[in-house]
Amino acid sequence: MSKTPTLKQILDALEKQVMVGKTYLDTARGLLNADPVLVQDAPTFFGMAIDGSLELAQMAVARLYDTTKNTMSVPKMLERAEQEAGTFQRGSGQEVRKTIAECQKIVVGLDPVIAAIGERRNAWLAHLDPNTIADPNALAARAKLTLPDLERGFKDTEEIVLKMSSLYDGTIGEPKYIGGDDYKVALDWICRAKCALIEKYEHEFKRKWDGPRPKDCSRKDWELL
Repeated sequence: MSKTPTLKQILDALEKQVMVGKTYLDTARGLLNADPVLVQDAPTFFGMAIDGSLELAQMAVARLYDTTKNTMSVPKMLERAEQEAGTFQRGSGQEVRKTIAECQKIVVGLDPVIAAIGERRNAWLAHLDPNTIADPNALAARAKLTLPDLERGFKDTEEIVLKMSSLYDGTIGEPKYIGGDDYKVALDWICRAKCALIEKYEHEFKRKWDGPRPKDCSRKDWELL
């Protein structure tokens, strides 16, 4: 027999999906905005990391609003919350139902983003649709999606989950990984190594480096490496 998760377990699972998806999106955005000189040193690695992070961010949203039978999603969580409105620790049943109605309006506002991601999931991210293989541009045209769209998807969904969690058991605070932006540390070390290499070259050959130079090579602390 299949087990039925508690509302707390459902809220925790949705919160984790938001947290994971936001981290993928932040990583992709951070690498896209990185110094091109660093990225060009390993274009395949960085290209795959960016593309992979963007795809996984989309899949996180797809899971959050999955319509597949016997799966849990934000809309199904709201239905379950309405059934258990009297069990919430903070707020009366009436207050809980009012918040649920507010959250349902947020979901409706996200419909275009959810629809675009659902189309992308079904036609490429989760399945190799023959039509997409034959004409990849058609999918991009009918399921347009931008980084701000993805950001809004996570922002609004996070608002929903936090609203319901705070009423259910008093959980508050933005869900995020400690060190979720540690890609910056990796980029910094790559920059340090690149600048140290340039400095060594110029010192040994007594000539100026004529290749691309990272922006931060003007710093004076590379000799500490």
